[in-house]
Formats: sequence, C-alpha cells, structure tokens
Amino acid sequence: MKQFTLPIVGYIVFIVVIILFGVCTKLDSDSVPNVGEGVNGTAIRTPLRLSTSSMMGSYGMMMDATAMCVMGFGFLYAFCKKYTWAGITFNLFICGLCFLWCQVCTCIVGSIFEGEFVKAEINITAMIGADLVTAAVLITFGVLYGFTSPTQLIIICLIEPLAMKLNEHIVIHFLHTSDAGGSILTHAFGAFFGLGITLGLGTKAKNIPEENRKTTYTSDSFAMIGTIVLWMFWPSFNGALLFNDVTVQQRVVVNTYIAICASCVTGIITSALLHKGKFAMIEVQNATLAGGVSIGMSCSFNVAPWVPVLIGGLAGALSSVGYAKIAEMLEGVGVMDSAGATQLHGIPGVFGALAAAIVVVATPNSYNQYFSRDTMWTEGEGVSTGEQLGMILASIAVTLLISFVVGLLNGLLIRLPIFDTVHDTMLINEGPYFEEASEHQEEHNGKEYNALMDHTMA
Repeated sequence: MKQFTLPIVGYIVFIVVIILFGVCTKLDSDSVPNVGEGVNGTAIRTPLRLSTSSMMGSYGMMMDATAMCVMGFGFLYAFCKKYTWAGITFNLFICGLCFLWCQVCTCIVGSIFEGEFVKAEINITAMIGADLVTAAVLITFGVLYGFTSPTQLIIICLIEPLAMKLNEHIVIHFLHTSDAGGSILTHAFGAFFGLGITLGLGTKAKNIPEENRKTTYTSDSFAMIGTIVLWMFWPSFNGALLFNDVTVQQRVVVNTYIAICASCVTGIITSALLHKGKFAMIEVQNATLAGGVSIGMSCSFNVAPWVPVLIGGLAGALSSVGYAKIAEMLEGVGVMDSAGATQLHGIPGVFGALAAAIVVVATPNSYNQYFSRDTMWTEGEGVSTGEQLGMILASIAVTLLISFVVGLLNGLLIRLPIFDTVHDTMLINEGPYFEEASEHQEEHNGKEYNALMDHTMA
C-alpha cells in the first residue's frame, strides 16, 4: 500500500487545486475579448494595443524568471551523485504545483484582508508573482534536499506559499517595506522556512550516509549549468514586476547586474583564499550568485553605482565564508541544510535587507516602493528615515519569525508516518523513487547500493 501513497495524495491534492482554481481565479479583464456592435448589428472585437506600460512588455522577463525556477534551480540541484535525477525531477514537480497553487493562495490571503471574497486575476503579473513564490519553495527544497519524500513535498507546497503570501501582505501593506527582488520576502523566507522544517523533522547530520553526500565531476558540471542560468537571468527576476515604471525597472536591472558581477568576483576570490589557493565547487556554484540575493531590497533605490558593487561584493565574500566555515558549525549544533541554501539565500538575504536599511538612512531620497503608489516613502511625505529604518528591521523580524515558526510546524506535521517519511539510510538517495536508479547507481557505485537497499527494506 505504501507505493500508492504518492499517487493517492497527489491526485486528491490535484483535484482540490482544480476545484479551488475554478472558484478562486478569473482571467484578467484585458484577456477577455472586448466585443462591440458594428454595422448592421454585427459583433466587432476591438483589439487591445500593446503600450509601453503594458504588462505584456514583461513577458520576456517573466519567462526569464520561470527559466530560473525550472532550469536554474533544477540543474543546481543535480550536484549530488545519488540525488541527481531526484533533484531535477522534484524541482520540476514543485514548479508545476506551486505555479498553480500560488494563484489560489493570492485569492485566499487577499480575501482575508479585504474582508470579502475577491477572485485572483490571472495575468502576466500573477505569473511573475507565482515565480517569486515558487522560488521560495525551491529554496526550502534546497535546505531539505534529500530529506523529504515526494508526499511530504506536496504538503510543503501547499503550506509554504500560503504562509509566504500572508507574510508578503503584512510586510508590504502594514510595514510598507519595499523588497523588489525579494531579499527577505523570497530568499530569507524560503531559507528559514526550510530550517524550521529540518528542526521539526529532526534530521541529524550523523544519520546521513557519507557516501550519499558526495558529488562527482559530472554532477558538479550539471550544477554549474544551473549557476550560469541563474546568474544570467537574475536581473529579470528582480525587475519583472516593474513594467509600469520603465525608469525604475531599468535601475533595478542595472543595479542587479552590477551586484551579481561583484559577487561573482569576490565569491571566487574568497573561495581561493579559504582553500589555500584552490577553489571549492560548492562556493563557485553558489557564492557567485549572492549579489543577486543581497541587492533585492535595494535594487530599486536611486543610488550611485558603487553601492550595488559594494553590497554584491560583500555578499559574495560572506557567502563563500558561509559555505567554507559557517555550514560546518551549523551542522555541529544540529542545524541541517543539505544544499547550503542558508549560505546563498538566508544569510545574504538578511544582509541585503540590513544593507538597504543603511542605504535608506544614508540617502533619504533613495527609497522607491513599486508595489503600490500609496505606500511610497520619501522624506518629503512625512515619513522620517528613522521610521523607514524601523519598518525595514521590523519586516526582517516578522519574516524570520513567520517563516521559521510555520516551517517548524510544517516539519512536525510531515514527520507523521502517514506522509511517507524517509528512512535514515535513504537520506539524499533517489533509489526508492526511480525504476532505473538501482542499475544507474550500481553501475557507478558498485554493490554497496544494493546492500544498502536490502538493509532498508529489511
């Protein structure tokens, strides 16, 4: 019966998603034909012309952000030799489910705060928003890489987007904090949600077979493809939602480009510093991207170009130090993070928000809010820089609290045997999930894999 747990849970969830999708969503008004009456009573459809402010202008950026989720994270999670197929497959599965479920969550959270039922409109903006939410879940998957079964991942995909949309609403509409690239709303949230889950699951480093954590030349090369995809498209990820303000959108793209270039330099240099002149691939694959994470909150700010260079450069160095030193320390105190998402997304995300707070105080006119005009903050609109600083710090605290606590509760929930938990000997091992995995891994790793499978099934 155990082998049918995933199909049963999966189809039940999918049916529920279909029903709720029908109840909670509708097409954007611009997607519905505008039909008028012509000569002799004939129906005439009036086409909607593309303008410079049209959201369709961000279609290319939306697809870039989607490619980051599907291809970037997918290949990046191919780094473990015994979890290569699972990393790519589960990443794609999470994308498909979260892209849909996020629209339902938008309706639920919006209706709660509006006090009345409001359907979510499906358009390019909604699809970009789904990319941002899905990225957070994929970051969480990085923390849990190899620790959870597909059934457990389904439950995570249902809970985390709802919690993230709730936190997003609080940060944007109550704390009035701009986070265009999601330094805390996406990256830090996903990382600390994952840390909460690992604590709830009770996963211990000593229980993971050392062989399962190893990489190969091939698997690390696949992961570098993911790094390159993420690095290339990160400016689109940060700027896709700004289609209605080309000036700000260009500034976001430029600042992100500069910052991620800087982290590429410092991440690699710092790796060589920490390893006696040689590079560690995990740092090359990840720390080089830290600039895109750290500049997320301040990428829309009107600042001198050296500012994103400094922020990105510091983030790259900090991330490399995290992988080389901090990760081992965290494992020593029982904090598990399989793919090191804390070092790429969690720490640089919080660092980026703190850097944005400093920038706000140092340059009062730099703060630009893109979510809604009525929450734009400038010194001349009655909001002091001190208040702006306080709101950003409060947003960091609220985000970390909500993500970690809800993640912890989620971990305790999926720890129940009904959700098909992963045996300690099968942590970071795709064997139980793929028909061909036994032959594949035996070919590369010898007879030890079959012996491990026999021990697990006994």
